[in-house]
Amino acid sequence: MAIPIYQVIENDIKRDIKEGRLQQGDIIPSENELKDMYKVSRMTVRQALNNLVNDGYLYRHKGKGTFVSSRKIEKSIHGVRGFTEEMESMNKKVSNKVISFESKIATEEIADKLFLNVGDEIIYIERVRSGDGEPVLFEQLHLPKALFKDLNKKIMTGSFYNYIENTLNMRISHTIQSIEAKLSDQKTASALNIEKNQPVLFIMRNTFLSNGRPFEYVKSYYRADSYRFVQHAVKG
Repeated sequence: MAIPIYQVIENDIKRDIKEGRLQQGDIIPSENELKDMYKVSRMTVRQALNNLVNDGYLYRHKGKGTFVSSRKIEKSIHGVRGFTEEMESMNKKVSNKVISFESKIATEEIADKLFLNVGDEIIYIERVRSGDGEPVLFEQLHLPKALFKDLNKKIMTGSFYNYIENTLNMRISHTIQSIEAKLSDQKTASALNIEKNQPVLFIMRNTFLSNGRPFEYVKSYYRADSYRFVQHAVKG
């Protein structure tokens, strides 16, 4: 049976990456150029490129083109490991951009997650987290204000977990989280510098201190072309 032409395009690009003709960060030919090279429709080319983006071989940079991806960042599903640790384990330079830092009133959802009363004050933070200058994570944090009275925007440009454990001398104990696949909305796409409706990995995380108190409720959007989640399991 003949291989569909979009798979031929995929296989050719994969082979060029594996054999070193395309290196990390290289821009690949445009959709129009590939359309002419393979004498196919633009839709066929787009299907091939979308599959390669979803599989992590390529990533799109809005307004610039499609590029060869670096090795995906591996995040363990188990344990409590901060973003800074993940980046440092791959020798990537970490940077954080705080988009929003404001006081809000806890809704029923947030109050339930943080063991607060509806109407209690919280700190709401949005920030974009990057490795080697490439945005890979968009976070929306909800924190109990009573627990972090001295927290400010500058602190949040660094490692929040380091601040908790090394400055406040609190011990982080465990987390409860759920993971699902989503398509990026306009806000998330703009934050991560990707196109709207590209796949992202979405985590809702509730993290606790050693005394059993939750100190954060976070909604995190990871670029699917940069991250993969790994689970280590043993037979019971």
